[in-house]
Amino acid sequence: MNIDALRRERAPLWPIALARIAIGGLWLLSLRWKLPPDFAPDTGRGLLDYLQLEAQYPAFGFYGRLVESVVIPNFTLFAWLIFLAELLVGLSLLTGTLTRLGAAVGLLMALNLGVGMLAVPNEWPWSYIMLAMFHFIFLFTAAGRVLGVDAWLRRRLPAPLLELT
Repeated sequence: MNIDALRRERAPLWPIALARIAIGGLWLLSLRWKLPPDFAPDTGRGLLDYLQLEAQYPAFGFYGRLVESVVIPNFTLFAWLIFLAELLVGLSLLTGTLTRLGAAVGLLMALNLGVGMLAVPNEWPWSYIMLAMFHFIFLFTAAGRVLGVDAWLRRRLPAPLLELT
């Protein structure tokens, strides 16, 4: 099979849409252990606990120092940024709204999680690689155009904004 034949191949997009919806739900469900105002669950580990693990077991020294000297001392600011970013990515993917933008932010977040948790004991780094791969697929397939609001937006947005869908 040559490259031109590969370009003509088409796969059904509904499985990608279902995966997009599931990953959106995953982001939203992950918010339950980092809810404001204290960003911690009633029981178990919260966001600060995981940030402390990233600082304690850094895969890369510069990253551990960054978490320890910048993120943890400014925990409330970063907790709000993380919470809002995860909320927006989750809603974007769940509803298929501005999916490419949500997928791009989710990809960066998944890569950041992977770097931060890479050397933490009892973490499985491949889970973050798989999460990043899903976001990469959503980004390049415009996954919100099937079973998503982006299909509706695509017919109504001006041309420069279409790349976000």
